[in-house]
Amino acid sequence: MSILLTSQTKIICQGILSPNGLSCTEKSLASGAQIVGAVAAGHGGEEMLGLPLYNTVEEACQKHKPQISVIYSTADKAPADILEAAACHIPWIICTTDGIPVHEILRVKRRLRKSKSRLIGPASSGIITGEECQVGKIPAHLFSAGNIGIISRSSSLLNEASQQLIKKGLGVSTCVSLGAYPILGSNFIDIFELFCKDKNTKAVLVIGEIGGKNEQKLAEYYRNIKRRRKPLVCYIAGVYAPKNRYMGNIGAIVKNDDDTAMEKQKVLQDAGAVIVPSINRIGATMIKVISDI
Repeated sequence: MSILLTSQTKIICQGILSPNGLSCTEKSLASGAQIVGAVAAGHGGEEMLGLPLYNTVEEACQKHKPQISVIYSTADKAPADILEAAACHIPWIICTTDGIPVHEILRVKRRLRKSKSRLIGPASSGIITGEECQVGKIPAHLFSAGNIGIISRSSSLLNEASQQLIKKGLGVSTCVSLGAYPILGSNFIDIFELFCKDKNTKAVLVIGEIGGKNEQKLAEYYRNIKRRRKPLVCYIAGVYAPKNRYMGNIGAIVKNDDDTAMEKQKVLQDAGAVIVPSINRIGATMIKVISDI
């Protein structure tokens, strides 16, 4: 079992002709993903990587009825591509594009409130179901199959976490990269709820970071869960980040005491989550949690 993505999930690509689009699509196909077509305006009727190309998302949807659209478009085109996919009622839209202005994401999110589609990203590295398939930029060879779900804002720490789990004899059910923007299409709660319904996922690892209130909202939600509560393990990056200084990602800035890694750790622990004290303890912490179930 997994969430969101299996080898049977029908996927289309938008932005296959962008700098990342072709290589990422090729890797997804090699991983076993069922990519059924791609959208490239002006190239309808042609083929690329053995995939049929369509001028519009609507044409691709009429032919294939995809469950996911993965967007590799450049920053100036991605907002319009998200809305085009939403207009066709594609259930999940994964936007890998970085560099989209924040005000554009706010505009897109407002439009999506009236839509049946849900967005993951922007700047998501994608989704992977261990040893089955992946979409996006996630390197499939770093992930093995298992029963740990991962939700991460950081792409590099997602890969690190998987390697530590493998060394402990563990693997992943599904990993979801949310992206590191201050405005996200989906948050920790959205994806954690899906893991709670997945019978194969035994525990969930959340990799958060300084800035924003996403981790605090997750803590409040987790504290109030009455049914299907699964073990929650959390690592928060940025323990030593100073106030009022950007640290790498666009969303990673400490503005007040509530934004610090230490405060996020505290509220999550108070809610019942298990806190990973340092990055090199992810695997050791998770194996202990799994052993206690």
